[in-house]
Amino acid sequence: MRTIRNWDRTLTWNPRAVHAPRDAAEVSAIVKRVAGRSGRVKAVGSSLSWSDVADIPDEVIVGDNLNQVVVDPDGMRATIGSGAKLRDVNERLAEHGLSFENFGSITMQSAGGYTGTGSHGTGGRTPILSSFIEALELVDGQGRIHHLDASTEPELFSAARVSLGALGVITNITFRLVEAFDLEERLEIVDFDRALADLDRYVDGNDYCKFWWLPYSDQIQVYQFNKTTKPRTPITLQERFDASGMSGLTFAGLLGFSRLRPRATNRLLPGVERLAFRDRVRVDRSDRIIKYAGTIPWHQETEYAIPRDRAAEALDRMRRLVLTATGYKVNFTQEVRFVAGDDIPMSPAHKRDSCYLGAYVASLKWAPRYFQDFEALMEEYEGRPHWGKSFDRKPDQLRTLYPRYDEFNSLRQAQDPQGIFRNRFIDRVFPRR
Repeated sequence: MRTIRNWDRTLTWNPRAVHAPRDAAEVSAIVKRVAGRSGRVKAVGSSLSWSDVADIPDEVIVGDNLNQVVVDPDGMRATIGSGAKLRDVNERLAEHGLSFENFGSITMQSAGGYTGTGSHGTGGRTPILSSFIEALELVDGQGRIHHLDASTEPELFSAARVSLGALGVITNITFRLVEAFDLEERLEIVDFDRALADLDRYVDGNDYCKFWWLPYSDQIQVYQFNKTTKPRTPITLQERFDASGMSGLTFAGLLGFSRLRPRATNRLLPGVERLAFRDRVRVDRSDRIIKYAGTIPWHQETEYAIPRDRAAEALDRMRRLVLTATGYKVNFTQEVRFVAGDDIPMSPAHKRDSCYLGAYVASLKWAPRYFQDFEALMEEYEGRPHWGKSFDRKPDQLRTLYPRYDEFNSLRQAQDPQGIFRNRFIDRVFPRR
């Protein structure tokens, strides 16, 4: 029996059957067999989620064999299997002088899981990766194979770009690409209030940008990324150290100490900042620059997309929340990113330029209280949750936040009339009535 765990290892599944189909026809056959016995099946990617979006109620379809990458250099597009890992896709695209225009800082996700949850990178003028989808191959809850694009079943195509795993099993995705490009990364340590005052200048004045704030510090690490033709810089010893994972282990050790000695957290994190945050300039291939070298899987995350024009105010209030909290400490970097609005029904950036505020904490004990307080704050800013991270929003709240919620749910019911793709996530986002 295969055991599948989510990113932070807080959820574990032992599915009755594990399927690794090679194409849509095999997926269709699996779905028909499951539907015939009134079972349920879930397609999962890398399970790199903190939420129950990857919950497996019975049987599972894994994308191990749905990993092809077919590049059309002349057409500036690629058709990618939903199970292909983004790190592998980035390398294949680079071989052809091509690139995604938007990409995340972690690349171990599958293409289907990343787009299906509306995951995002950063760039105030650039929408989420799902916006660059030109065609989809999808198997619905009756085993029918749909070939979708803007002119073929356009409503289903539009919704399936962020499918939440609710509309069917996506097997292939065709993306629109751009010519490969390099980025110059410029890191600056900026006074917190100055960063807020200059927020629009940072977002509008750079191709990509993000903020990192380590709580109990009065400074922000500002990341600015811009397209460049400058020579690539040599890899430094610090970058080799980061890439080795040793810096992440060191950071993890310090965070572990903060859990054991909560009272030391306020003094510890500014010290960590002095060690980890720095001014820096480097040039490399775009996805390598954006990619974060180290990962710490046991921290907890929630993240909300709010209107960008309220970002500075919300970030200031987030700081005050952290500094005045009682009963918990916030012992992890808080991340601030930006994306352009899109037209995808269940995208958190639907119809508005957005700021994503990431509330992260390295403690299972402290996370529930912090997330409860943070989500209450996000409600004041019409915050929409990142589907792959922890969130507690009721269906009526989601219906208000997502104008096309009912339209998406109707499509979901039409594509999956028996509910074979339902799981805990679907049950709480789109409950039975």
